[in-house]
Amino acid sequence: MNIETRIGNLVAKLEAAGAPFEANDGAPWVPNIEARFGRKFPPSFRHLVLNYIFPEFELGGVAIFSNLNDGSSMDITTAPFGDRYMSPWLIARAYVQVGRPDTANYDPVCFDFSGGKNEPPLVVLAHEDILLERRKVRVRQIAQSFVDLVDDGLRTGQCAPTRVTRSPEQ
Repeated sequence: MNIETRIGNLVAKLEAAGAPFEANDGAPWVPNIEARFGRKFPPSFRHLVLNYIFPEFELGGVAIFSNLNDGSSMDITTAPFGDRYMSPWLIARAYVQVGRPDTANYDPVCFDFSGGKNEPPLVVLAHEDILLERRKVRVRQIAQSFVDLVDDGLRTGQCAPTRVTRSPEQ
């Protein structure tokens, strides 16, 4: 099954669960965000953000940032850059944040581009380690790629409109 079909299946499942996805003819802001990260999104995630407008949603234990381009604290255009300390630290180490654990915790969920893969793994990093400037930051891989996270979420039923309540500062 190709990337477009997998992403289409994810969108159909989320729409059936009540998530308001809209078709999009491209997102002109994507190159600007990718420039801020210093790298392009992986093809699978790029397909999602270029072809759909969507609110934050949960997928395989991850709250994926929204793609509404509305400047909200959980939108992909602002959320990865909201923490003035953590954002530069992540970007300098080839991490691109696309969400947080769906438990409303502050740990960043990122694509790990350090291995040079076209479809990099998704990892979660311990934010306390980053903010306390520890030498060793705990990193845990949660999926081999976004496509794997999508497939796993569809297989296990762990994909839904977000139900996490966040405080305004998060």
